[in-house]
Amino acid sequence: MAGPDSNQADPVDHGAAIESAATAGMVLEMVDGGLELRLPEERPGGGVRGEIESTLVRRLESGHPLRRIVHGLAETPGPVVDLTGGLGADTAVAAAAADRRVIAFERHPVVAALLEDGRRRAVAAGLEPATRIEVHLGDAIEGLRRDAIPPALVMIDPMFPPRRKSSALPPKPMQRLRSLLHREGVTETEVDAEVRAFLLAAEQAGAGRIVLKRPPEAIVPETSLGPPTFEISTKLLRWSVWERRAANDA
Repeated sequence: MAGPDSNQADPVDHGAAIESAATAGMVLEMVDGGLELRLPEERPGGGVRGEIESTLVRRLESGHPLRRIVHGLAETPGPVVDLTGGLGADTAVAAAAADRRVIAFERHPVVAALLEDGRRRAVAAGLEPATRIEVHLGDAIEGLRRDAIPPALVMIDPMFPPRRKSSALPPKPMQRLRSLLHREGVTETEVDAEVRAFLLAAEQAGAGRIVLKRPPEAIVPETSLGPPTFEISTKLLRWSVWERRAANDA
């Protein structure tokens, strides 16, 4: 049997991550056993951390849209692939929803370090779903092309552009990630182009299901996939799902 930390796919270069955070005017360091990202003026212990452990500790209700989407995979073979790992909340939900391998890609070294640290803490806490999570630092589309096993599910959750009609600040993790990634000026057109590239890569990889998570008002880009098979909407989010199992089995 593999050891408890055998699913660390790509060792994260913490030195490079610390330097990258410093370049963005932020601090990345270990505090009380966990890696956190914060502004220099913020008190240690109040920064942003990877969310795999905290998500798995919380009770995940069976009605969560992503749990329902993962449960719908039934016996479809292959891993779940999260193309936009971020801090890992959705990665953790997917791992908890099915007894299968979950691969999370993250291209930014600081966010990848936070993501991997959240996985490490979850494994150390004895949370079994975390042992099936792999963290990959690098380009998600290239990673999909390298993997010879078609994924059962590909998850896409791009960072949303700021909402122009709202004066409310986003939660602290999103504020910090925007500061880190310099994403305040990103446009809907740029996000749509990124989403389209992810959808096409998932289609080419032979994914059984593809799920795109976006705000309810966001337009689903037109691709060769056609319209979503079904959608699950809440007040703040919409999960668009393409069911491709029949096409893959043909």
